[in-house]
Amino acid sequence: MPDFKVEIRARLAELQLSPVREAEIVEELSQHLEEEYERALTCGASDDEARRQVLEQLNASDLLGRELKHVEHRISDQPTALGSERKINVFADLLQDLRYGLRTLAKNPAFTSIAVLALALGIGANSAIFSVVNAVLLRPLPFKNPNELVMLWENAAHLGFPRDTPSPANFLDWQKQATSFTGMAAMSERSFNLTGVGEPERLEGRRVSANLFELLSVSARLGRTFVPEDDKRGTHVVLLSHSLWQRRFGSDQGVIGRALTLNGESYTVVGVMPPFVQLPGFENRNDQLWVPIAFRAEEAAERGNHFLEIVARLKPGVTLEQAQAEMDTIAARLEQHYPTYNARRGSVVIPLHEQVVGEIRPALLILLGAVGFVLLIACANVANLLLARAAVRQKEIALRLALGASRSRLTRQFLTESVLLALFGAGLGLLLALAGIRVLRTLIPINIAQVETITIDARVLIFTAFVALVTGIAFGLVPAIQSSNFNLNDTLKDGSQDSGGGNKGNRVRSLLVIGEVAVSFVLLIGAGLLINSFFHLRNLDPGFRSDHLLTMKVNLSEAKYPDRERRAVFFDEVMRRVRGLPGVQSAAVAGNLPLTYNGDSMSISVEGVPDPPPGQQPDVIYRAIGPGYFATMGIPIVRGRDFTDQDKGDSKDVVVISEKTAQHFWPGQDPIGKRLKPGSSTSNTPWREVIGIVKDVRQNDFIASPKMQMYLTYRQLKNVAANALVLRTSVEPMSLAAPVRNAIWSVDKDQTVADIDTMDHIVAEAVARQRFSMLLLGLFAALALLLAAIGIYGVMSYSVAQRTREIGIRIALGARRIDVLQMTVKQALKLVGVGMMIGLVAAFLLTRVMASLLFGISATDPITFIGISVVLLAVALLASYVPALRATRVDPIVALRAQ
Repeated sequence: MPDFKVEIRARLAELQLSPVREAEIVEELSQHLEEEYERALTCGASDDEARRQVLEQLNASDLLGRELKHVEHRISDQPTALGSERKINVFADLLQDLRYGLRTLAKNPAFTSIAVLALALGIGANSAIFSVVNAVLLRPLPFKNPNELVMLWENAAHLGFPRDTPSPANFLDWQKQATSFTGMAAMSERSFNLTGVGEPERLEGRRVSANLFELLSVSARLGRTFVPEDDKRGTHVVLLSHSLWQRRFGSDQGVIGRALTLNGESYTVVGVMPPFVQLPGFENRNDQLWVPIAFRAEEAAERGNHFLEIVARLKPGVTLEQAQAEMDTIAARLEQHYPTYNARRGSVVIPLHEQVVGEIRPALLILLGAVGFVLLIACANVANLLLARAAVRQKEIALRLALGASRSRLTRQFLTESVLLALFGAGLGLLLALAGIRVLRTLIPINIAQVETITIDARVLIFTAFVALVTGIAFGLVPAIQSSNFNLNDTLKDGSQDSGGGNKGNRVRSLLVIGEVAVSFVLLIGAGLLINSFFHLRNLDPGFRSDHLLTMKVNLSEAKYPDRERRAVFFDEVMRRVRGLPGVQSAAVAGNLPLTYNGDSMSISVEGVPDPPPGQQPDVIYRAIGPGYFATMGIPIVRGRDFTDQDKGDSKDVVVISEKTAQHFWPGQDPIGKRLKPGSSTSNTPWREVIGIVKDVRQNDFIASPKMQMYLTYRQLKNVAANALVLRTSVEPMSLAAPVRNAIWSVDKDQTVADIDTMDHIVAEAVARQRFSMLLLGLFAALALLLAAIGIYGVMSYSVAQRTREIGIRIALGARRIDVLQMTVKQALKLVGVGMMIGLVAAFLLTRVMASLLFGISATDPITFIGISVVLLAVALLASYVPALRATRVDPIVALRAQ
């Protein structure tokens, strides 16, 4: 290719430019002319014709004039005073740096593509996870002054419920006595059977205090919210969610005033709420409608039944600590007045945002730290690429320095190129983040609040831009300084391109690899601990067989089925029809299946044993079931018998207890034939005879140890109704969903059937948060391992290329190829060994923050540490083996001749 630099300098001679400016113009124009020359050749021109066309462009005044407008600075006729500073056109310099950087990156597409892809993976992962953190942890709740909103709970830690739902009577006392709040409202879960509007449907909703929406400062989209007059018995009004209004009523603007049949009773629609109104609570529920809570007189006096969720708003100027102190005083007062129910019961004031976020905060912060580590590894890889590329460009850099360019000017140029790489990486990373967010939405547990608001918003864009800028400076600073700090004379004298790399450059590259290995080791240990923990969790025995179980909710209308006799008739007929379906091995009626409900517990008394003091009564979970439930669920009967069809309302009251209940109340005895009753021994509740003992079941929490449990037959209960069916099948369970639903509708065409699911899926959802953390951290750890392997491969490949002459001499002097292989691999393993030692220390310190996410293992589990060490060594060995193998194939004659 012709040397156009001579032609350019000749045309610039009369302008008397400074050496620095002349060198910049020559470099810029020569690159442009070389590109035009190659383009002409591509179009079919001969060498002479292409050279002539390029020189015609150079002779044209507009090309040189455009370049001079950007970079020309004539030398001043007046001498510069000592100590003064020459004025610099920063904007023009920046534009020139950007243009030169873009041209340089365009001339090296392979390097640019690899660097941008590595950065895009790191930045994209950070943007995706930050979008989740932003939506769940950082974005304010969609209420007015959300920092004033709190939730109030009873503290029954002695019973295993540090945040227990309050009773109605306690709530009403809190509401009267507390002065720290501008308002206080109660909520209670309730499901509704919607009939008379298309297909019958079961809807999740809540009973709420009339002042709730005013307290939250949420207005209706259509109509109105509740008013105090609505909070009275006999007032049947309802608020619809926006999604229900769209789905079932076609966004009908005239729905206000319309009558709906809910649970067999008529309700009048008074309002439609705006989109995405999600009320707080113990679990983030997708409420479809709301009705006034309107306590019955006996309900308002109830202190032993705990089922409410309370939200309150702090008065301006009242702190959380002050509110907690007042609630503690009220709780102590209630304990004195009502020791039977309130003994040892305190109160808890929790910020609403903390309640909504729940236990996902530590997992999200750990994942955000993990993707930060991945980005560090990506930066180290790109820094290594830049160092290797700088070594190749040292002749160019030396010439620019010799022509008068300052080292700071060159450093700025290299940093500009680095920031450009980071910005390109950020652009591609945002596209990857958009795809990642769609995947994250499928992995995030459904009960996590504000998941639907996860998106790339302005805050995420600012975060991404900031990360890109910091990243560009971080991975570009060391190579930029390294590139401009070397011995100019030695570089110009030495003809090899590698001379400028030197031992200093090798040390920097080695340190970067050590850092990559250390960070990868920490991430791999974290992922290994979560994977190990998850397998421990999944291997837990739930107390039943979850395979081939089909479940569904069948909530009966209180108006249509007001007593246990009518409910029994309905379920008897349904069971007769369902058990006759092909593929059904057994079926049973149940109430609140395992892992689907976090309530229903009471204190009990044992015949012949004095009642414990108030506040010390043990709590027992109870479930209402039908005959055949234990066989269908696969719950082993340890002793005694199951319920039968003869256990009815007019027969002897019976109960089946769990092993833990038997050991607690009758240690070393046979409980069969013994009697117990709900509440105190002096209550009017009838005694129940123990007829069987079954294995402990994880009812409310899959992770916690099973609590004491007892089972009652729904046929003998007046106020507790069964609400579910469970079937054991010989075929794929979901294939029977439609036949079972049709069998139920053949008994009652208006009966809703909801939440059709398999027990396998219910168990899987019980550990959804743990699975989410494990999958993402495992993915990031695998990405880190891949990037670290690429880094090791790149450094060793460069080392082999740099030491080609040395290797050739060794082979020429008699070194065996196996010796060269061992030498190269040993060099890599030394770096990996140092990185693993640093990572080991860091992992011992950092994994302790994961203790709350682990189950069944410690944060320093030796099996995990040993296993991850072996995996990392194996990957490092493989990454270094390929360059080492290439080193053994060096031809000494060719190597010496090339040098």
